[in-house]
Amino acid sequence: MLILHNMRKCVLILLIAFSCAGLHSCAEGAAGVSQEAPELLKAVPSDALCVGLFGRLDHGMEQMIDSLSALRSLDFGKLSRSRAAIALCDIGSVCPLLIIEAGKAGADTLESVRSLLDMADTLKLGAALLELDTHDALLLSESSTVITIARRHVASESSILDAPDFPLVLDVLTGADAIVLRNRGANRLQRAGFGPLSPKTVAAFVRDAAEWTVLSGGRLWPVCPDSDRYFTNFVASVSEAPSKFAASFPEGAVAVVDLPLGELKEWRSAYEGWLDARIELESYQKRLDVLKKSAGKDPLNWEKELGVKEVSCVMMPEGTLNMVRTAKSVSSDGVQVNPYKGFVRALYGSLFNPSDSCCVRSGVWLISGERALLDSLKLGSGRPSSWPAAAKVVAWSEDNQINWTKENIKIWNSNR
Repeated sequence: MLILHNMRKCVLILLIAFSCAGLHSCAEGAAGVSQEAPELLKAVPSDALCVGLFGRLDHGMEQMIDSLSALRSLDFGKLSRSRAAIALCDIGSVCPLLIIEAGKAGADTLESVRSLLDMADTLKLGAALLELDTHDALLLSESSTVITIARRHVASESSILDAPDFPLVLDVLTGADAIVLRNRGANRLQRAGFGPLSPKTVAAFVRDAAEWTVLSGGRLWPVCPDSDRYFTNFVASVSEAPSKFAASFPEGAVAVVDLPLGELKEWRSAYEGWLDARIELESYQKRLDVLKKSAGKDPLNWEKELGVKEVSCVMMPEGTLNMVRTAKSVSSDGVQVNPYKGFVRALYGSLFNPSDSCCVRSGVWLISGERALLDSLKLGSGRPSSWPAAAKVVAWSEDNQINWTKENIKIWNSNR
């Protein structure tokens, strides 16, 4: 099974943040991709799920190729320092394709290339040496089918460069090592869930959040046309706002998605505009109407009266909490029956806990969940040091954290 190390972790948190109200992240890479990098892309099939561009092949092998892959048994020699692209292709299973710069086109074949072709034949790997404009490229894969597909693309002068909106990807490549994810292929690459969210749930959302995601140099860029239907465009359109969550960080939390709302009218207008563009606004309003009738309170009026400033989903081993930061501090009367069950989930998205039968006040925070979890809740413990003072979205887990601020989208990884 292919393991995408740093990228896989980034994709996971990216999906989770999308499920709430928006986010992105990325993998650390070394500088080195030159202006000639797109030449290697001419051998990447147009339907590839993902492609990495690397100034050195060995950097790409470490990030994108499983340690048990037969490709790891090859001795690349001097070619380990060559520029390379690594594509992930879907042929029923996800299969890697190495595209390695192998000298000037028309020059004598390098000895290291001949040696690799012989080794590939011995190991029954697919291999080909093709001319791409000014350079030769050595193609290697565990599947001869992938090599055949790549050959056909090169012969027909078609590639991932012709994929919808891929020219927008080229606009954000900085010259550093980069991994480009086709969002619609996320369900083929992501196999883990996040807290109570299943892989299927998060992947279904991210497929339409953007067209492409570029991960490079510790940051992430979502790439999509200028359309209201993309979730990332919605998040990009709203202002960052103060986040006070870290000061009340719950003891025992294993994952958090935090959404500072800023100016409520601006945020709600953008959010409902996104829902409308996706033809989901009518069903959204119907859900709010149902709650209005059952609770005797309009959820939108509830939001205004509280002066909601920030909403957070907190995943604990025993269950999930909703935390809503309000405009005024209120003294706690202990855990109470929640008269407005389902309001947070209906207003802000399916990530938020539907099991919110009880609630409790802690200063400016209104916290809802199951009674047993609220009874044992302790706040203000284990504050992450990298939590931003202001953001659009923060997604945190025990291993990773993503901060989307007005400057950029960054990821921290505890294993780095």
